[in-house]
Amino acid sequence: MKKTTTARKANRRPACERKNPSGVQNQLSARRSNTASSKRAKNPNMNTTFEPQTNEEPEFAVVKAAEKPQAEFTRGQLGKARRAFAKAGQPNASEEVRKKWLAEMKEANVAVVDFTSSRLAKVIKGEVTVSELQK
Repeated sequence: MKKTTTARKANRRPACERKNPSGVQNQLSARRSNTASSKRAKNPNMNTTFEPQTNEEPEFAVVKAAEKPQAEFTRGQLGKARRAFAKAGQPNASEEVRKKWLAEMKEANVAVVDFTSSRLAKVIKGEVTVSELQK
């Protein structure tokens, strides 16, 4: 039988040891603070404010006519609809038809992603109604 020991390995560092001693950190922070002041001393007229420069001429934004808002669907929903149409025997259904079907399902409060594509294919074929799908 092997002898088990609970002692720590000798090559591990103690938990309190740091990579950089505290004196090194103080030296680094002292160096950083001097660089900004030396630049300002060389350029006394340098603008140090953060306000954006404004032009006298006002800019006019171009307003486009509002297009018909289309319902946005996630990539997963579109993929699920594509698989469901393929299983329903309509693999070449256009994206417009699939989005229209997804919009109908959204209006019926059906989360398409929660169902399998074969169950959704039955809805597309007409074998199962949407209300039976939700049960």
